[in-house]
Amino acid sequence: MQLVEQYNRLCAGCPKEAFGQPQEIALAEVASILFCTLRNATLTLKKMQNQGWLIWQPGRGRGNRSVLTCLLPPADVVLGVAKEIVQRGDIKASRELIEQYQEQWTALADDFSLWMSSQFGLRVTREKENSRVDTLRLFFDHSLQGLDPIHVLLRSQTHLVKHLFDCLVRFDLVAKSIEPNLSFYWEVDETGREWTFFLRKGVLFHHGRLLTASDVCYSLQRLQGESSKHRWLTSSIVSVVAKDEYVVVITLDEPDELFLHALSKEYMSIVPRDYVEQMGEKFAQMPVGTGPFRVVRNDESMLVLEAFQPYFGGRPFLDRIEIWCVPELPEDKQMAKGLDRSQLLLPGSHGDHELEKDEISWRGLARQEQCFQYVSFNSAKEGPLRNPAFRRRMASIFSAQELCEDLKGPREPSFVWGNHGTLVAGCEAKNDHAEETLKIGEECGYQGEILRLYTYPDLDHVEDAEWIQRRAKQYGVAIELVYEEPEELAMPAMLEAADMVIDSANVDERSELSLREFLYAGALSITHHLNVEQKEEVDRINRLLGRARTREEKQAHMARMMAFLHKMDTYVPLYSNRVEMLAHPRLSGVSLDAFGWVDFTRIFVKA
Repeated sequence: MQLVEQYNRLCAGCPKEAFGQPQEIALAEVASILFCTLRNATLTLKKMQNQGWLIWQPGRGRGNRSVLTCLLPPADVVLGVAKEIVQRGDIKASRELIEQYQEQWTALADDFSLWMSSQFGLRVTREKENSRVDTLRLFFDHSLQGLDPIHVLLRSQTHLVKHLFDCLVRFDLVAKSIEPNLSFYWEVDETGREWTFFLRKGVLFHHGRLLTASDVCYSLQRLQGESSKHRWLTSSIVSVVAKDEYVVVITLDEPDELFLHALSKEYMSIVPRDYVEQMGEKFAQMPVGTGPFRVVRNDESMLVLEAFQPYFGGRPFLDRIEIWCVPELPEDKQMAKGLDRSQLLLPGSHGDHELEKDEISWRGLARQEQCFQYVSFNSAKEGPLRNPAFRRRMASIFSAQELCEDLKGPREPSFVWGNHGTLVAGCEAKNDHAEETLKIGEECGYQGEILRLYTYPDLDHVEDAEWIQRRAKQYGVAIELVYEEPEELAMPAMLEAADMVIDSANVDERSELSLREFLYAGALSITHHLNVEQKEEVDRINRLLGRARTREEKQAHMARMMAFLHKMDTYVPLYSNRVEMLAHPRLSGVSLDAFGWVDFTRIFVKA
């Protein structure tokens, strides 16, 4: 970096047309510009010449001046060095270099971002002994050093956990059924409370040790701990016992037809006890599981996954996944905040076997996420929102349709657990009468208190929060916006202190389990915003849902739960995002899941 700064000083004041033109200069003048000795000036010039930045011709004999030819403008040198640093894998250092000079050269950051955007996609190269290596290169807006299954909060983290770990069973998205995974067979006794699982032999963790029943017991008991964000999954578990190395018995407090679905949840992933205890808090940064990919690097510059050769489920086709930490890529370069799923499958700009960009028909994929954004009302806290009439009037002013029309982007009216309109249409119907009922006042318990709305500082959440704030102000309700990072907002004390929270519900094909997560997950707002009476009714319906065996019974209890939540005005669904992607025609195995992500284990390149 010092050499770059020295070249910048050396070229300071040079007109653009001077680059490439020989200029007479004495070595003493160079030493003065660089604030160094004559000897160091000579060494520095030699280094710059070796880099190809300049040509130095020292004068020979008395009266013969030296000749300096600066070949590159300093901005080009900075950009070139930043690219070299990226190629060495130090994304953080390259960003710092660009940030150091971006005020001096305003176009520098955009030029760097444009080049960075060309580095992502699928890249096919040849390495040792001409072996083919398929690398999928992505980017994220911050480092991904929190990959412990019991602590993950974001869907991007959960998506990666699915590729690093395995659960006892898995949920088949096509058949909509529970299938064997780490456990190849299981049975339940006549009471429906005692489950026995038989583990596969020969399953390896990434650090080389074989999976045993003690790891299963440890993983589930660990999830029950106070620090876990997802204890709701194990609330019905009374005990977990290893009968021998490959048999585990789990006892429940009551029968639960959703228990196998819970065991398939990513948070229930099985971890190696010895490695977790050895690593402590560092386990989240360098986790070890049994999954199809293993972590080989995870720092502030990038997360690197490599295919796990002995994976019991079959080795994935992709050899390597690189996720670069690049927070500054601007949206006007078509690089969206977070993992840019619209660009995941675009080919890279170079490689030994580059996928053609021209004269081909790209395949478009699109779907609406089943997850949805919502705002919840805290009826458990002292204040105006404890009044049902006030909650009802507040719900009536937040039109999901108008929010989508005003803010645009990928927002679309949401499907709430398959019941399109159950809650959304209800809120829209209430909104018809908002104008005449809602200069909200004392008749519904509101006396001008300032309500505090909490959410994340991400752009979409900020836009949603400001829209809600403006909307409420039109009806005389004052809202203060508070932005917190996901780890902070997941704290129970903060959720309990909030009057309102904008968050996102995780919904996938396991619809009943998704509803249970929405209602009971400690990291989400709903369980903290229900009052005692509401919680009792939610618990009652949830028990009925857990006992339901037929699809019809489950749907009936789901509808009953939705109707109750709607009646209580506990939350307002706002929208779901539409995810779109372009896939190269030579790429196969590409499809979008309920979260809008691609299963990396299924992607392969046709010859």
